[in-house]
Amino acid sequence: MVKMDARIFDDMNFYITPDRFYIEPSESEQFVIIERPDGAVSLHTVDSKERLPIHGYELRKICGVLGMVRLISGLHLVVVTHRIFVGLINNEPVWQMAGSDLIPVTPTLTHLSESQKVQNETYLAMMRQVLDTPFFYFSYGYDLTNTMQRIGSNPKVGDNVGLYGQSDKRFVWNVGLLEHFPLLVRYVLPIIHGFVSINDVTVNGHALSWILISRRSVQHAGTRLFCRGINQNGEVANYVETEQILVTGQDRVSFVQTRGSIPLFWHQTPNLQYKPRPQLLIGRDHLVACSRHFDDQCKLYGAQCLINLIDHKGAEEVLEKAYDATVSGVGNSQLHYVSFDFHKECKKMRYDRLSLLMNRITHEQDKFDFYHTNHVGQVYSVQKGVFRTNCIDCLDRTNVVQSLIAKRSLEQALERLGIFKFGEKHIDPNSQFEAVFKAVWADNADLISLQYSGTGALKTDFTRTGKRTFKGLLRDGLNSLTRYVKNNFSDGFRQDSIELFLGLYRVRNGEGLEFPSPLSVSDPTVDWRKRMIMATVLFEIAMFFVIMLYPTEFSFKTGVLLLGWGVMVLFTHRFFVKHRSDFVDRPKLLSKK
Repeated sequence: MVKMDARIFDDMNFYITPDRFYIEPSESEQFVIIERPDGAVSLHTVDSKERLPIHGYELRKICGVLGMVRLISGLHLVVVTHRIFVGLINNEPVWQMAGSDLIPVTPTLTHLSESQKVQNETYLAMMRQVLDTPFFYFSYGYDLTNTMQRIGSNPKVGDNVGLYGQSDKRFVWNVGLLEHFPLLVRYVLPIIHGFVSINDVTVNGHALSWILISRRSVQHAGTRLFCRGINQNGEVANYVETEQILVTGQDRVSFVQTRGSIPLFWHQTPNLQYKPRPQLLIGRDHLVACSRHFDDQCKLYGAQCLINLIDHKGAEEVLEKAYDATVSGVGNSQLHYVSFDFHKECKKMRYDRLSLLMNRITHEQDKFDFYHTNHVGQVYSVQKGVFRTNCIDCLDRTNVVQSLIAKRSLEQALERLGIFKFGEKHIDPNSQFEAVFKAVWADNADLISLQYSGTGALKTDFTRTGKRTFKGLLRDGLNSLTRYVKNNFSDGFRQDSIELFLGLYRVRNGEGLEFPSPLSVSDPTVDWRKRMIMATVLFEIAMFFVIMLYPTEFSFKTGVLLLGWGVMVLFTHRFFVKHRSDFVDRPKLLSKK
């Protein structure tokens, strides 16, 4: 927690005048002025000569300031307008963001051309795309970006640096919005993207709070098929830190796991195939990037048990062998590599065979331990390492295994805290807490998957019920089909949206007028091919109905026409297969994607 005089303001009045914005906290005599249209920000107190507008101007209620973003029309202030209470951590409320707004600092659009207005609306849609993705979370007094262990060892805690000042920037999703907004300690509201669940439960008559927090990283962030593997900085795609917290009257227990894409240079570019083959990039220095990644991870978390769940045969085999060889080549004594062919070992819905994996990592988990402190901060134990789990997407298989590891850690904590009865070592499978545990981990899987792939997770029937079901298989089939459609036909826009929101792409003054916007740049050859294929398909459909419906009876001439139609369809199909990637929705803002 932070000091009271460094807490972030929650409920605020937001005044809109033709020349300024005013932000007035409801429980303070200070206020902020934002000049229009240049966006200059200044902080004022009761002693200031400036005064708040009294009557005649628009007044809104806001509950957080995320920052500002520059679009073609100019700067836009990004604010939180609605929130949903999630629960308490250390007596601090945690909220889910339920509404936001992008308020233009420039009052009009008269300075834009018609094409610029269209491009500006596209950028606004991109920003809303990210802001509307379930879910963002925040707190005015508890640092959601840091684990309990990092908070306990952070020397900045208690200083007047505010939540943003002490936050772990890997998990602050509005960090890109603060380039144009000063770091006003009590106004800047850091948000995380991922999952938060806070549950008051009872185990053997002991009331406790069980919490699960998943934090998605802003580093190498993106969508499922456009963001894979590692980058030159050692940052991996779909990196998520998951913390399980147990709070009793006197004790606090935290256990952390991570997940992240296989730390090699590889891609799986969408091309309308149902499942494109992952390809290892040739000519890239995998060893250096992978070593850099694990050096950072070991500094942050200590020893690493690397659980690789991908297939040992088939399309994924090349990545499994390369990952194994690269980890060996890194030569880091803090790394322990465990490869487990999830699909082979658990085929025919034999998920009970996951016990084979759990038996292999029991020693590592006992050695890692967990972070344990009391309510006044006395530390009894620290976590000395983490399990870093991956599959191809780091979603479905990964979440199943992480939930099993988390459950074993939870049982160890309950035993150490004396909450289990004498001789008891496992949570009662028929208890209400068991049902809550399974449901929350399944919800965690669905939400992290929705944010990365566009659909809920697969295999969550096992997480929810402890077994695979036919209904779960049908649900997985529907989700897989939905992933295919979204990954091929809408994820280019989603990738652009994320890069704009995080500040990886910055709109410059004059875009679309003094120089072309990347939104308007296209390949004339690709456009011609797409029009040609679409026109040919429509012509073939029309010809088919003419051939089948026009003659009163079928004749040799009809057969020849059908044969010619079939040949035309065949050539169209071959041309389409050759150029199928033309129809994939690709990112436009950063050409390297």
